[in-house]
Amino acid sequence: MKKIFLSLIALSALILASCTTSDPNSLKISVYLGGYGQVWINTLARQFEAENPGVTVTVEANPDLASDIPNRLQNGSNDDIFFSHGINWEFLAVQGHIEPLDDLMEQEVEDGVLLKDKVDQSLLQTAKFGGKYYKLPWTNGVGGIVYNAKMFRENGWEVPETYDELVALSETIYNAKIKVDPTDLKPNAATIKPFVWSQETYYWDYLVFDWWAQINGTEFFNDYKKAESSEIFNPETNQGHYKALEAWTNLVAKNPLYSVEDSVGKQYMAAQMDFLNGYAAMIPNAQWLESEMISNINPDIMEMRMMPAPFVAGAKTDNEGNPIRVNYTVGAGDSIIIPKKAPNKELAKKFLLFLAKDESIATFTEKTNGVLLAMNYDTVELDSSNLSEFSKSIIEINQNSQKFNLYSNSLMILEGKVGLEWPPQNLQYYATLFNHYNNRDYLTNPEGWLAAGNEYNVRNIFIESYDHIKANWSKWQSEIAG
Repeated sequence: MKKIFLSLIALSALILASCTTSDPNSLKISVYLGGYGQVWINTLARQFEAENPGVTVTVEANPDLASDIPNRLQNGSNDDIFFSHGINWEFLAVQGHIEPLDDLMEQEVEDGVLLKDKVDQSLLQTAKFGGKYYKLPWTNGVGGIVYNAKMFRENGWEVPETYDELVALSETIYNAKIKVDPTDLKPNAATIKPFVWSQETYYWDYLVFDWWAQINGTEFFNDYKKAESSEIFNPETNQGHYKALEAWTNLVAKNPLYSVEDSVGKQYMAAQMDFLNGYAAMIPNAQWLESEMISNINPDIMEMRMMPAPFVAGAKTDNEGNPIRVNYTVGAGDSIIIPKKAPNKELAKKFLLFLAKDESIATFTEKTNGVLLAMNYDTVELDSSNLSEFSKSIIEINQNSQKFNLYSNSLMILEGKVGLEWPPQNLQYYATLFNHYNNRDYLTNPEGWLAAGNEYNVRNIFIESYDHIKANWSKWQSEIAG
């Protein structure tokens, strides 16, 4: 595989940038249309036009863009810039389909600050492969537990600061048996549950990964992401991973009735609507939730906020003995790229410098309800009147946490030999664990069922994974080097 990569790199040097004939003052920007909406890019496009008289910016906002990008890059299109998640850009870059940005990174944004210094430094390494910069990281996201602040306030519930407090709160909410509709007199009327979630179970990662980092410390991931040895997966030294999943299991899986019925099978939009309609006090989600659901929010029912991850037992502490707040960067792999065959690459690069200016950064955050660009916000002035309370909670967490991510440019990871998020193959265990306990025998007699030896040993998941990785590591290394 290493030889193939070297061949591709050599080949890319011979590829000429075949540009489509176009108006040199016309810029085409294509963005993935998801939870951020498109108001932000439309606003930035008009601001860029105003700053550059004679320039016309065309925006394509497309929910299917991610799957279209490889074909457009390989065959050429009128796109000058792509904003998207899910771009396997490393392979496309070495094949010569993405414009290198090394020259751009050395250019000044404003006030003497270079672009490479304006990019959030915790995400700068996600933009580089084979010694070159090929992208800008797009967002610096926040995920975890979103809660209904109005419901909390009306019922006297405090936002938990520790895992034990979260466990106690969940029990309180469940036992309160508060009707979703107070006028519903039926004996089986729906009551508010602690949680609702969906078959998109990876949304739980945002909380569980925070617990993992609380226990291991964010510095652990510097070596973990290099994937240089099978020993990084050893649960004896990487205890935070299985302990975090154990914490989730004890809170959610072992208490199936704490979740709205059929959460594990719900479509994500149905789960989000259940949350907005007051069927649950909390939902695992991320910074895009308010923007994505803005037209469905009834302020008489919902005031959403993001909760800082409650601290688990064994969380790392600072010099004063206080647990260290951490936050997993949601969307660390999201990308901004310029196609090698872009009709107007220089104008595209000019737009990226414009995007990195403080005023543009503020516009993005204010028009996406609190989503942060992957930029340094130290000198950015946000207009609080343009921010919702949910946005403010997102920003507060983002700016007061040690950030970490799981992006890796190791060939062991990129070639799919092993996954970093859930080794060995990045398959989440939430549904398996939840369904294990969601049965009549356990629900009617949990103590007896567990005493009979039916408890799911979470740690064994990681032991078996480690044994599999260790047994195959040398073979995988040979396959990559071959």
